[in-house]
Amino acid sequence: MKTLLKIALLFTITTSIFAEVVWLKEAKTRMSWKDAMQYCKDMNAILPSKKVFQEIWYKNNKASDIDGFEMSVSYWTSDEVKGNEKYAAYPFYFGEGRDSWYYKADHYGVRCIKKVK
Repeated sequence: MKTLLKIALLFTITTSIFAEVVWLKEAKTRMSWKDAMQYCKDMNAILPSKKVFQEIWYKNNKASDIDGFEMSVSYWTSDEVKGNEKYAAYPFYFGEGRDSWYYKADHYGVRCIKKVK
């Protein structure tokens, strides 16, 4: 029973137009984009795309209080900046529902997802 409770606390399942996904618990530290990609890979998961973040934000009526997300934090997405893939990617900021590119060396929040089979 304790194992099931622990699993329930670590994951949040949401339905997406892209697929049903499981949101893993937020990483305890902020990381660079490269480290975030590796962190998710190590958890057999992926970074969500900008579209997945936008969808959950709109689905929650643009609320600044979506469960499981810190509204003052920008979270890395898997999307790189076209033409500048070597240096830049997009974090998503829940407080305003926006994404702007930043340098991959910058440190932001990380929430990985797994697709439900």
